[in-house]
Amino acid sequence: MLAQSEAPMSYEIGAKAFHDTDFDTALTEWTKSAGDGDSDSCYNIGLMYANGSGVERDFKAAVEWFHKAGEQDHQEAEYSLGVMYHVGFGVEEDGAEAAYWYTRAADRGNAQAQCNLAGLYETGAGVTRDYLKAVELYSLAAESGYVVAIFNLGVMCENGTGLERDLDRAVKFYESAAAAGLMAAQYNLGVLYALGSGVEMDHARSRELFQKAADQGHKLALENLQTMEEAEQAEPADKK
Repeated sequence: MLAQSEAPMSYEIGAKAFHDTDFDTALTEWTKSAGDGDSDSCYNIGLMYANGSGVERDFKAAVEWFHKAGEQDHQEAEYSLGVMYHVGFGVEEDGAEAAYWYTRAADRGNAQAQCNLAGLYETGAGVTRDYLKAVELYSLAAESGYVVAIFNLGVMCENGTGLERDLDRAVKFYESAAAAGLMAAQYNLGVLYALGSGVEMDHARSRELFQKAADQGHKLALENLQTMEEAEQAEPADKK
C-alpha cells in the first residue's frame, strides 16, 4: 500500500498519477518531492522498483530508496529493509542487519516487523537465540491482530518452546488464526482434532479443517483427507 503524505504538491500529483497507472509521471513527481526530503516519496519509489510498477523490477534500487526513507524513521521503509536483508533481495542476506531494521520498525509498533523479528530470535538468525524475547514479540504482534504471530504462539505452546507446553492455549491460538483463514493453523488444528490432543477427538471437525487448508493448497492437509477417505472406505470390509 502506498504511503500517505503531507508532502508538497509534487507528491500529490505523483499519488494521483500512480492511482491512474501513469507510472512515468508518478516517478517523476515523487523523485521531485523525494529530493525535497519527503520520506513517503522515497518509500513509494522503493515500492515501485520492488514491485516492478512502471519500471523494471530492481531490488537494488528498491533498497537504496528504502534506505533514504528508513533513515528518516519511515516505519514501513524500516520494515521493508528488514525483509530485503532477511531474504537477500538487492543485498546480501544479513540476519543482523535484518534484525536492526525490524527492531526499528517493531519499536514503532509495526506488527509484521515484531513478528519477523520474533522469528529471528526464535531461530537465532542474526541475533542470539532467545525464546522469551520471541514470545514477547509474537505477543505484541498478536495483540495487534497479526494472524501469523497468533499462529506462531500456538506452535510455541504446542511444542513447549519458550513457553510451558499447553495444548489448551495452543488450541485457542490455532482456533483464532484458523478462523482468520490461515491455512497452517487450519492444518495444525485439524491434526489436534484428529488425534484428540488438547481437544476431544472429532473427525468431522478435523475433516472440515483439513478441507479448508487443502482448498488453499496445503498438500499435507490434502494427503490427510485422502487417507481419511481411504480408511472410511475400508472400514466396512474390515468389520465383515
